[in-house]
Amino acid sequence: MKGDYKNKLASKIAARYQDLEERIMQDIVRRIMKAGEITSTADWQINRLRILGYSSEDIEKEIKKALNASYPEMFELYDKVINWEYVRNKDVYEQINAEYIPFEENGQLKQITEAIIDQSFDDLENVTNSLGFYLDYGNGKKVLTPLSQVYTKYLDAACYDIVTGAFDYNSVLRRVVTQLTNSGLRQIDYSSGRANRVDVAARRAVMTAVSQITGKISEYNAQKLGTEYFEVEWHAGARPAHSVWQGRVWTKEQLYSVCGLGTVTGLLGANCYHTYYPFFPGISERNWSDEWLEAQNRKESKPKEFRGKEYTLYEAKQRQRQMETAMRAQREKVQMLQDGGADRQEVMLQKAKYQGQLDEYAAFSRKMRLKEERERIYIDGRGRIAPSQYDLK
Repeated sequence: MKGDYKNKLASKIAARYQDLEERIMQDIVRRIMKAGEITSTADWQINRLRILGYSSEDIEKEIKKALNASYPEMFELYDKVINWEYVRNKDVYEQINAEYIPFEENGQLKQITEAIIDQSFDDLENVTNSLGFYLDYGNGKKVLTPLSQVYTKYLDAACYDIVTGAFDYNSVLRRVVTQLTNSGLRQIDYSSGRANRVDVAARRAVMTAVSQITGKISEYNAQKLGTEYFEVEWHAGARPAHSVWQGRVWTKEQLYSVCGLGTVTGLLGANCYHTYYPFFPGISERNWSDEWLEAQNRKESKPKEFRGKEYTLYEAKQRQRQMETAMRAQREKVQMLQDGGADRQEVMLQKAKYQGQLDEYAAFSRKMRLKEERERIYIDGRGRIAPSQYDLK
């Protein structure tokens, strides 16, 4: 199963959750605009429930729509992964004279893969159940705020600032849009408090399930074919802890003891793109020799300099992802300011900032000799934000 297909379809699923985030943010801006039309505190009090009411129900409907729309693409992805990974060793079965059981008749393997798929669905529902914003309430420390609190407290205060005349509409809108786009819709993933945007969390849930399905099929095939060896795939720019074992042949026990299989940070863990396949001494040939791997590791660990800072290949790719995330947030900010009717000069200022981010991204990618992955930026479908000779969107 080619990685570009998996990434393309997983990105499509992630985009649905990015759309969900945008619809929620737009609803918040819409309600602030409505509050801006109220001319007195008394009217604001009377209309408070009308303005803020039914928010939870509306959001719940949007979440269900995102989940239901994602399932068909997920099933398509999983079906193709299962079919490809299961039949790729069919010729080896024939060479070893072992019985090949079609996946449809393989009850044990079907049970394992179905459990993994069910878990990925649970992960996506967890993403939507834990939606919230990290908001700064003025003391510089961001606090995770569930959507219900955003609508009843945070948005409530924004409306009050407008209708009492304490702050002008443009100031409140600018503040709200900046806070929402800087925080992003979030999911708490670890006890440490680390968080991710909802589209990132959704993509990881899908890709992790794909990797786990691939691993279970490989282990099943290896057991039936009588080998305890596996070759772990290699890819460029792997995290340093993974580069020491990728591309090599390991026993099943070593997949756990050396490669960290089954841990969050190891093989098939969070954001790990490695897979592994049965290896048959005397039949299989390694795809990557030890000499080639060592030379490649030396090459990738040699840093390149950009604006006074050095980056290894892994660090450069991580920096690219950070820049793409920042540009998606900036595009979102521009769109929300436009939708909210913000001051024209403020919109132009934010567009100029986005243009500067694009130029920096292009310069960084050229210096690091990395391919620009602008599809990660333009996945929002917003079209052209800041025209230039570099930006096609």
